[in-house]
Amino acid sequence: MPAKLTLNKLAENLILESKVPFSSDDFEKIIQEKWEQKIPVSTLKRLKKKLSLHNNLIGTDSREFLPISMILQKIHNLSLSIPLGKFEVEKKGFFPGHRLIPFIANHKKESDLTFLDTEGNEIKKEKVPLRIEDIVGYYQYSSPAYFPDEIKLNNWALEKSSLLITTWDLSQIIYQNQLQEGDFLLIKLVNYEKGVFSIQPCHKNDMSIGRLKIRALFVAMEATLSKFCEADSFCTIGLEKQILYTLYNMDKSLLDVTALSLTDFLDSLTELEVAACEEGGGKLVPGSRNYSSQSIYKEKPRISKGETGSLDKIFHDLKLAFNKAEFISILYTVMASKVYKLESVFNILFGGEGKLFHDQNQNEVFYSYLRRLLKKVTADLEQPESIVTTTLRNQTVGIKLSLIGILRFLEENDVGLKDLPSDILEKIHDLDHFCRETLTHLADRSVIADLKFIHDARLAIKIILPHAASLEEEVYSQLGFY
Repeated sequence: MPAKLTLNKLAENLILESKVPFSSDDFEKIIQEKWEQKIPVSTLKRLKKKLSLHNNLIGTDSREFLPISMILQKIHNLSLSIPLGKFEVEKKGFFPGHRLIPFIANHKKESDLTFLDTEGNEIKKEKVPLRIEDIVGYYQYSSPAYFPDEIKLNNWALEKSSLLITTWDLSQIIYQNQLQEGDFLLIKLVNYEKGVFSIQPCHKNDMSIGRLKIRALFVAMEATLSKFCEADSFCTIGLEKQILYTLYNMDKSLLDVTALSLTDFLDSLTELEVAACEEGGGKLVPGSRNYSSQSIYKEKPRISKGETGSLDKIFHDLKLAFNKAEFISILYTVMASKVYKLESVFNILFGGEGKLFHDQNQNEVFYSYLRRLLKKVTADLEQPESIVTTTLRNQTVGIKLSLIGILRFLEENDVGLKDLPSDILEKIHDLDHFCRETLTHLADRSVIADLKFIHDARLAIKIILPHAASLEEEVYSQLGFY
């Protein structure tokens, strides 16, 4: 007996069967006709809201949607070029990672993908443990769904922890075609929904042909992307959908290239940059926007206007390196711990400066907010909380305090963030972004944190902790002014 058709299932079927662009109003009209029953307004709003998040649709604005199947129909002949690095040649394995963008934005996990050899046979795959530092670069731009979520933690030496990675056996392809480091795999999409790809080996000498065409495509893509990125909504849909939609808008003659490489395209950008998505993964934004709104680290001098409207407004006015939610999470950790001393932590947070506030009024208002907050935190700490959540918060607070300690150290040595090497600045930004997102989620103990968020954050922090330790080593020991 077939399962009863539900309203959600009907909506999903309509999306998957769509072959032409449509608006949210079109969707509403069709679903009402198909359902033949009165649908509450709130239910319709909920169904329409799902359109912008659906894997098989790209929202060109808040009301217009393009089925990905239409895009794939236009670019179905386009292959992806993936250079073989030393690591893959040595391991004789293929680690797809973000290099399959834009053809991986569907409902499948990476371990579910299928790769076929030149004769159409399925290539064997297995899971192998690989050191985090060796493999994590392959997933730099991957969305959370594709990031490996199985970790083997080495508590004695965190830098030797490993990820359990699905790898496809390239031994036959490498041997039969005498492939070496620098040669290529041409990856062609066979079936998007099923996650099936074919692999064609290619020697590097053969890839030199058509470079001018590839360069012309990259220039045209960036010009088109720059126009699309003028809309804030386009800057939030993620790298996979941004590139798919841009390829759809390319002249067909420009798509007549040997293959497209995501990493080569990103390296060619001059006006756009890759920034972190709020949901994870990457997104393209205009260069001037990157870091401008994401990092809350600020530089001296601190010129206050005496804002007193709320703790957040005071923190922003004083240009401090944390917001109210982070501050609350820090208080939860510090006040429940025998390791931290509240006075020492406050010296780190506020710089230990007696003249921090704009005037006496701001000073008094701040301490009024603080007294009420401390009473609430004390009461909250009397209630039980999951050990997993507490541990995650404590670990993240440790990283945040370390970052603020680094900031204070730099200020004492008259070094601004703009003076730091770009790799160190990028580490600070990435760590701060993680802390801000995680501590904001954990700032309200009365709300049970989303299970997926806890799972993702626990995996992320295992990877992040060694980087936080290495950052301290670089700043305190290797910058030359310690």
